Amino acid sequence: MKPLKHIFILLAAALCIGVSSCSKVIDITIPADAEQVVVEGTIETNVPPVVILTKSARFFDNIQINNLGSYFIHGAAIKITASDGQEVELIELCLQNLNLSPEDAQTVLSAFGFTSVDSGKVPDVCVYTVPDIATYFTSGQCSFMGKERTTYNLDIMAPGFKSSSDSIHVTSSTYIPKSIGVDSLGFKEHPNPAYRDSMISCYAYFSVPDTFGNFVRYWTKRNSERFYAPLSQSVYDDRLFVGLTIGLPVERGQPRSGDFDINTYSYFWKGDTITVKWGNIDNKVYDFYYTLENDGGDSPFSSPVKIKTNINNGLGVWAGYATQYSTIIAPK
Repeated sequence: MKPLKHIFILLAAALCIGVSSCSKVIDITIPADAEQVVVEGTIETNVPPVVILTKSARFFDNIQINNLGSYFIHGAAIKITASDGQEVELIELCLQNLNLSPEDAQTVLSAFGFTSVDSGKVPDVCVYTVPDIATYFTSGQCSFMGKERTTYNLDIMAPGFKSSSDSIHVTSSTYIPKSIGVDSLGFKEHPNPAYRDSMISCYAYFSVPDTFGNFVRYWTKRNSERFYAPLSQSVYDDRLFVGLTIGLPVERGQPRSGDFDINTYSYFWKGDTITVKWGNIDNKVYDFYYTLENDGGDSPFSSPVKIKTNINNGLGVWAGYATQYSTIIAPK
């Protein structure tokens, strides 16, 4: 009787699958208070700190692309303390309050790492930076700028999302290491013969220290364009190259919203003036960008990756860079 009993059980299960009355509706409520503080902060050698403070959007929310200003967090108290004893309290700077022309606003946007998609309108963008930022733009100097071999502690008291009486305490720390930089830049032919007359590959040659724990992130600039990070991977570690002198292909960075052509992507045009921005970083900044850039994007076949943030009680990154610049002109 046991085999017959098993058959009846299987038939009953199959019947239940095919009948709607056997199905169960699962209701999941996404909590409304899932918003978090998102930090995008940088401090570079000889450059003042810039912190962009926004709030996260819930996964199923509609992104208000025409009202990005609604995501910025205003009125936060932000303090940066350096291991050499220096400290500074940042001020909030909003472009729409500066009475700038669209052209001047674009210049400031580029300096802060933004791209304006509408040249006829000053975007509703706010950043936190040093009080004497105007002095930096006019003279290249100000009272608080990044230094090598220095730790920078970030302390943020942000207004709560539910009421003005709430506050959110966010902290982080980043280290600007010693700058290593690039020894030289060089070129190789395009692998496709059809493009060799017009395009070229750029390589960065550099010596890796003989001790572990060196990390780098880079950007490229083509002619008068702004600096862009590579679309594929912008960060590298030294695990396979300790003590070696190597040549690394430098991928031409471009806007993520730009057109993608597999034959021209990552290559430069002959005659281009190429500038490589090379930034040494600490391991936590490396972990953030490595996990961010290897999350699989929109591919349904990729495995989920948890982004490693160095922000306590929030999301994002507080990144210190020991930067150097190298420029070369591609031969025609």
